Amino acid sequence: MASPAAGAWPPPPPPQDRRNTRELIQRPASGSDTPRLNGRKRMSTNMTELMKKQVDDLRRRVLEYRVVSKRNNPSLDYSCLPNHVDLLIFGPAGSGKSSLIRTFYRALHNTATIPEEILSKIIVKETDQNEGTLLYTSVPLKESTTRRADVISGEMYGGTSAIRVHDTRGQIWMDSKELKQLEFIIQGRVKDMSRVEQRNYRYARLLWEFWRKDAELFPSDIVQSSTGLATRPHAIIFVFDGSMDDIPNGEEETQFYKDIIQMARERGYFYPQIVLTRIDKVEEQLAEYEFMDEFESEQRLREILDMKIENVVLKLGVSRSSVHFIENYLPSAPIGDLSIDYHVLRLLDEAIKHGDMYLQSNIEKRRRCVIQ
Repeated sequence: MASPAAGAWPPPPPPQDRRNTRELIQRPASGSDTPRLNGRKRMSTNMTELMKKQVDDLRRRVLEYRVVSKRNNPSLDYSCLPNHVDLLIFGPAGSGKSSLIRTFYRALHNTATIPEEILSKIIVKETDQNEGTLLYTSVPLKESTTRRADVISGEMYGGTSAIRVHDTRGQIWMDSKELKQLEFIIQGRVKDMSRVEQRNYRYARLLWEFWRKDAELFPSDIVQSSTGLATRPHAIIFVFDGSMDDIPNGEEETQFYKDIIQMARERGYFYPQIVLTRIDKVEEQLAEYEFMDEFESEQRLREILDMKIENVVLKLGVSRSSVHFIENYLPSAPIGDLSIDYHVLRLLDEAIKHGDMYLQSNIEKRRRCVIQ
């Protein structure tokens, strides 16, 4: 089925959410030979082996990803496609965006060691601190590999595309300035390692600034000279702290992110992924305030997670299949937590699929394009 053209409306129906609540909360213990469910009830050997296979399959699929791998339409110019997919992460300050990127890398490469050149770009601060990431930062989750020609047949084989994740400064004020900053980023107008903020005008009002040109609003040294498919994001991920009672936090924050999601849809990003972090904090809160046996506690946790997901679906107007509960790896945690790996790789695989749809729809929309 052909992908929708960017900006087309209505969008295609959302993918069906085939998960159940039990799947959302499978949590094997790190480093244990007998993983557990929710850190309490141990999973059977068969369940463990099945989950290992699912994790291995997801990891292989993501590592072997190639941008728009099926290129069999002679009327389309596939040469305009970049050899990478770009995932853009938004969310309030302290929601776990940088920690999610770190978890992406660890789960994808099955390692506890992150290269220094990547680690230096990922700034993780405690939740009681105001800000972590201040710059618009590109983090390569994996590099591309070269396609080769078979020595006998001459047919091309192999070759994979790079996967990049862009970390952004967390939103604090939820005002028109921050909305304009995010719009500017979505347009692919910002250089890597730039601090995205408007110039200060002594008497300018925020709403009035919306009528100014981007060249007047933003310093010239952070602005891309030209844009195209290679500079724009291809899929969008929003990250929220899932341990909070209200997600997003209040009417103002909810309206702010609804506006961003609508703006993204108008540009062809029909199904942004929503991530709720800190499922471990939800479990701790449950253990602290409610005294129940193992079965009751597991049932109650399912109800809480389900309620949080439903509230996010209703408040932001997104499909249930786009909402994911994720636990991020702590810096000192060992590798091999099957639950963390499964859920974060499933999210990464889903985001890449939507990135591919976006790229496919753009080359269908136009016959000619130029990679910048």
